[in-house]
Amino acid sequence: MTDASHSHLDSLNLGLPADTERAVRRWIDDPHYASERPALDALLAEVAGGSDAARAELLDAFSQVLPIGTGGRRGRVGPGPNRMNSVVVRETAQGVVDALRAAGDTPQVAIVYDTRMHSRQFAYAVAEECAAGGLTVILLDAPRPTPELSFLVRRMGCGAGVVVSASHNPPEDNGIKIYGPDGAQVLGARDTALMRAILAAGDGTSGRVGVARGLIHVIAPEQVLSEADRPYHDYVLAQGVVPGSLEARGFSLVFTPLHGVGHTSAGEVLKARGLTVHLVAVQCDPDGGRFSTVASANPELPVSMAMGVALAESVGAQLVLATDPDADRLGATVRGRDGGMVAIDGNRLGVLMLDHVLDNMAGRLPPNGWVLTTLVTTPLLAAMARAHGVEVVDDLLVGFKHHAGMMAERPEKTLIFGCEESHGYVRGDDIRDKDGAIAALLLAECAAVAHAEGRTLFDNLERIWCRYGYHLEKTANLVAPGLAGRRAISHVMETWRAAPPAGFAGLAVVRVDDRSQPRSTGSVTRDLPGDVLSFELEGDGRGCRVVLRPSGTEPKLKVYALARSAANLPLDQLAAVRLDIDGLIERVLREAEAAARAIMQPLLA
Repeated sequence: MTDASHSHLDSLNLGLPADTERAVRRWIDDPHYASERPALDALLAEVAGGSDAARAELLDAFSQVLPIGTGGRRGRVGPGPNRMNSVVVRETAQGVVDALRAAGDTPQVAIVYDTRMHSRQFAYAVAEECAAGGLTVILLDAPRPTPELSFLVRRMGCGAGVVVSASHNPPEDNGIKIYGPDGAQVLGARDTALMRAILAAGDGTSGRVGVARGLIHVIAPEQVLSEADRPYHDYVLAQGVVPGSLEARGFSLVFTPLHGVGHTSAGEVLKARGLTVHLVAVQCDPDGGRFSTVASANPELPVSMAMGVALAESVGAQLVLATDPDADRLGATVRGRDGGMVAIDGNRLGVLMLDHVLDNMAGRLPPNGWVLTTLVTTPLLAAMARAHGVEVVDDLLVGFKHHAGMMAERPEKTLIFGCEESHGYVRGDDIRDKDGAIAALLLAECAAVAHAEGRTLFDNLERIWCRYGYHLEKTANLVAPGLAGRRAISHVMETWRAAPPAGFAGLAVVRVDDRSQPRSTGSVTRDLPGDVLSFELEGDGRGCRVVLRPSGTEPKLKVYALARSAANLPLDQLAAVRLDIDGLIERVLREAEAAARAIMQPLLA
């Protein structure tokens, strides 16, 4: 223990709840938490000095055990059980060991990390803990993409995989994603067993001593290309649907990994495809995990591609592609009819990719093929696939682990396309997570073909809308950090479960789907419960879905609106229909957001 720590707790009344004070004392006194004491001492000193921000940080950091959310465990780096730190990382790794052994899976784990601060340090901590538990460890000692880990787990026959990454979260965050032997993030019973094992590891009584270093096999940076990258890149390239090189099509694009790892996957695949690729060189630098040249490293946000757009303007490129730090998501800005660059949202990117796949595989679609999407992803995807006679599952919960769960349930099926509105896409059966490289390849092919034929991607979208109906989706994010925020978000969900709204913007709620309640679709994955509320609205020949979902990775309540018109629209009527649906979705989202905020506000005041 440290004198400073005891001074802050014993000589001052910090007004901490009793359970918080007990947890803090444990982190001070127990050698299990020694690595985090300097950071905890500094935080306690700020609390003692009267910092309200530090007190709020302390309360939140010790308010719970960092949960396994939609994308694994993510959080701010710092001391406490609700933060990312060496203790939480080692406990997570110990939970992986115990859950793997209990399941009887192969005692081998693959580990990959991204470019964030602490990522390499945390990856080695995971490796050491797994080896101490008797697992053989394969560690890629160079920053690499999350989907490459999914591929390697299956290729190498591992019983588990770990990625150290916080994806597109802010620079001060980090995270850990855990994969099973199928190369998918843990789900259902396996998820429950893992969390139980992690909680048991966190009781401070079981820390393993010593490290079996002979069990850690490090693939050095100079070996990663041949031993890991090359087979992965070959697989990604095989997911393209246009034969031959695209080099002669007079088309070029800009690519940026936003200081992440995407240039090692998407960048290399695009160049191998024969495309002219201009890299945003400064954003190929990992930048020490600071992401200093971007307002956000989230390719869902057009502002993230500002440097890419500037480069596209200077070189005359038709497309800008960006992947997030662990290269599993894709964002895009494309050149429009007027020559300007326009960002396209995640739903429409998915629509363009699926249309490209369906058109180019016409007559050779696999008879056992299917398309997988979520209940917050545009319904347009399902309409397109069904029109081509392709089976669709379009009511999955958010998180690509649910796509992977369906693939595990029905191994006889072939995945033609999988999509999630938050810029996640995949094709093929050997990667069980979203993949920014596969998405980049499909969208680049689509854009190059359109360019060669004198069209833009917006021409493609108009053709799709006229056939299947105009669709538009928007999301509001109600940010509510900390313990009070979590309570406020839960209160909204509880309130609308008990008394659902009657409607929004003149549309009536005709159906309510509470995904926390039991279902009986016949699929274990589709029937998994989730903290999600869905409201189907109809009126005047138009439809809209409103979905509420607490984010699994960030402190926010997400409110989705998905609006649609009737199908079979004449081109000369499309502009008027677009104007109508655009206005409708704004009104629906504005009213839903205002109603939710009114419920939250008393708990945030």
